Amino acid sequence: MHFWDKINVKELLIEDEAHTFPPFTEEELKQTEQSIGWKFPRSYLELLKIQNGGMINCDEFDESWLSVIYGISSKKGSIADMYDNWISEWEYPNIGIPFGETQSAGHDMYFMDFRMVDENGEPRIVRIDNEMDNEVYFVADNLVEFIKLIIANQEIEEKCLD
Repeated sequence: MHFWDKINVKELLIEDEAHTFPPFTEEELKQTEQSIGWKFPRSYLELLKIQNGGMINCDEFDESWLSVIYGISSKKGSIADMYDNWISEWEYPNIGIPFGETQSAGHDMYFMDFRMVDENGEPRIVRIDNEMDNEVYFVADNLVEFIKLIIANQEIEEKCLD
């Protein structure tokens, strides 16, 4: 299964110094998964193999609340670097992998929520509002559906799960 065949990821993500990394190695992947305690779903790994993190192209996708997709690396600004900060300091719930920053600069995050996965083992996507006692909002059934909404410039309908 190729998740991103019909989606132009390079159009979605802009390479930038703080959020885009060289292709990740198997060792970086293994170390990141060990340090965060979660295994990345195939869709996310395939996305990052096209481009390992970056900022959302807001000129093209102005309806997107998503501003950054985090990459896999041992360097500053990667998921491995930021994970403990998000869970320990910001006190986000440990329900999955935070992968996307919103325009609120960390006060909301998009998570791959492993409490519910689809038939392919792909976790649902939720937004967690840190400023509202970590309320959890359903966003999409999986990462591919979430990215399709962004590329279609559709306003994302959220449903509070709390």
